Amino acid sequence: MRLKNLSISKKIYLVTSLVILIFTLCLIWMYNNYRNQIYTDSKKQLVTAVDTAYGIIDHYSKMVGEDMSDSEAQMHAMSAIRDLRYAGNTYFWINDTQPKMIMHPIKPALDGKDLSGVKDPDGLHLFVEFVKATKSNGSGFVTYQWPKPGKDNPQPKLSYVKKHPGWNWIIGSGIYIDDLQVKLNNVFYTVFGILLALILLSFTLIFFLARSIAKPMKQAVEMLEDINKGHLSGRLNLDQTDEVGQLAQTMDKFADNMQHEVIGSLQKLADGNLNMNLVPRDSQDEIRSAFNKLEKDLNAVMRSIQNAGQQISANSTSVSDFSQSLSQSATESAASLEEISASLSELSGQTKHNADNASQVNILSREAKQATEEGKARMGQMISAMGEISEAGQSINKIIKVIDEIAFQTNLLALNAAVEAARAGQHGKGFAVVAEEVRNLAARSAKAASETAELIEGSVEKTSNGSQIANQTAESLENIHGSISKVSDLAEEIAAASSEQASGIGQINEGLGQIDQAIQQNTATAEESAAAAEELSSQAAELLNMLKRFQLKGQNQQQMSYQPQPAPSRPAPRNQPANNSWGEAPSSSPQQAIALDDDEFGKF
Repeated sequence: MRLKNLSISKKIYLVTSLVILIFTLCLIWMYNNYRNQIYTDSKKQLVTAVDTAYGIIDHYSKMVGEDMSDSEAQMHAMSAIRDLRYAGNTYFWINDTQPKMIMHPIKPALDGKDLSGVKDPDGLHLFVEFVKATKSNGSGFVTYQWPKPGKDNPQPKLSYVKKHPGWNWIIGSGIYIDDLQVKLNNVFYTVFGILLALILLSFTLIFFLARSIAKPMKQAVEMLEDINKGHLSGRLNLDQTDEVGQLAQTMDKFADNMQHEVIGSLQKLADGNLNMNLVPRDSQDEIRSAFNKLEKDLNAVMRSIQNAGQQISANSTSVSDFSQSLSQSATESAASLEEISASLSELSGQTKHNADNASQVNILSREAKQATEEGKARMGQMISAMGEISEAGQSINKIIKVIDEIAFQTNLLALNAAVEAARAGQHGKGFAVVAEEVRNLAARSAKAASETAELIEGSVEKTSNGSQIANQTAESLENIHGSISKVSDLAEEIAAASSEQASGIGQINEGLGQIDQAIQQNTATAEESAAAAEELSSQAAELLNMLKRFQLKGQNQQQMSYQPQPAPSRPAPRNQPANNSWGEAPSSSPQQAIALDDDEFGKF
């Protein structure tokens, strides 16, 4: 685990442990130095003390002469050294190089005894070692075990010995090592107690310090995680005034600002209120500056959208009204065309009937012409055939009446067509021309019928007077032949005109069927347009109602609740055109349009 990934409390504990470890190592080093210093000072003290005693011996050795003998000087020296003490009860002893004890103040029983066989529990011949220590340098240190007052067993002891070359005395003094250890232990336990107390105190302080830092930091991390999740209700509410407390107060202020300003502004935006009015803290406040820019841009965009929505609503209402008017006009035009189609259907039937009658007249005219030619050839048989001529005249008279009736009916039809053409206006201009030509043909037919009737009457009169005016019969027959020829020609013209009229009316009827189909399709389209315009108007009103939810900056209007309006029911589209007025379904394939040129009716 890397050091930077440790928690703050662990880092604090780690640093504290390292400091305590370093401090402990320093104390151990100091203790070792102190221990060495104790031994060094003790050795120096021994050297100083032994040198002092050596000085006494040396002093008395120099006094040997006229006033004092050698033995007296040695006695005075031993007496002075026997009572000499330092560092409490530390004493001196004297032995020679034999080794033999010269003077021992604690164990006088040893005085004068040979000490070469004396050894400690470790088998060390200690007095022999004293002699060895003084051979090279005249002095030296020796460590051994020696009985200590108050102790049952010999204790380790450090002694310093020095030889006086004049008397070959070795004077020595020693200290028990356990006395040094007692001093060291006192110092050690004192330092150890102080160190342990400091460690406990340090760990206690560090514990509370780490807790006072780590716990708020953990709470701060949890609060930041909640903020990251969008939970802004948590607060630290620390009563500290240190850096951690300042951090907690700053985070609480940040959460308050986020909850009341940012979230409040977003809630206003969600409710349609675009008047947020956030005041930036400084020139580098990016959040509030961004919200102000968002507020400005949204106000501009929504104001433009509201204006556009109002215009769309007004225009869609106008389009809906225009579409309704267009649909109504198209419906009325379709009804008028159905009526015109019905009238033309009836006229077409009558025209076909006239054409059939004209064909019969043509046949009869040919028969009459053939009869007059036979009359010319059979002049001799005129009297016997007079009766037949009279019967033929009666038949012709009936036909003339039929022609007269046809002319009368044709005239009536022409009048009706002229009336319907006048109703149709510009679209009935061609019908007016056709009606006029039919009327002229009806007048000519009536005139021809009248002339034929007169001829028949004359023929009947001549038949009754045939015996008297036989000489005039040939001329009459010639006249009859010419008149019948004319009648035949007129009948042929009437038949051809009736056929052409029937064909023209059929084409007109077919053209009107296509116009009716187109108008019905336009009617369906107009209805669909009206429905779409009405739906557009409803959607525009709904859009305007939605836009009114947003309260723009500077507006005083109350915030309106959004209530969607139900879309108007749309009529089913008329994909298939309606049947025309003649009861015939229009062909699925497109039909060729008929060119209705007014000049084509001039030949009728």
